[in-house]
Amino acid sequence: MAVPKPGLSAAEWEIMQVVWNGGKPLAVREVLDQAYPNAEKAYTTVQTLMNILVDKGFLKRKKVGLVNFYSAAVSRESALRRSLSILASRMFQGSFGAMASFLVSSAPLRPEEIQALKKLLDEQSKGVKNG
Repeated sequence: MAVPKPGLSAAEWEIMQVVWNGGKPLAVREVLDQAYPNAEKAYTTVQTLMNILVDKGFLKRKKVGLVNFYSAAVSRESALRRSLSILASRMFQGSFGAMASFLVSSAPLRPEEIQALKKLLDEQSKGVKNG
């Protein structure tokens, strides 16, 4: 599996979401119809973006007859981890703790979100003590 180059643009994220949710290799037309049902982008634009994603290592391409089919080369979690790492490096001097603190203090959280965060922090704390 190719190591993806850093960074996905907003349009590339839109395409990757469709591919990840598709569950099977998709043709450009299928991605276009799902991502942009109101013809917000042209077929050739989506095709170009998908080929860029192949070059970046995020998509795989397989030709069947005259049609190229695309599938994810990396998981959504891997792409998120990489993007968040880049964000933490750029904006929080590489500190995931500082980034998490900023995010938590940026908007009100529902009680169930607070409980889920507490649980994650407790598990993380136990892992550090036992590690």
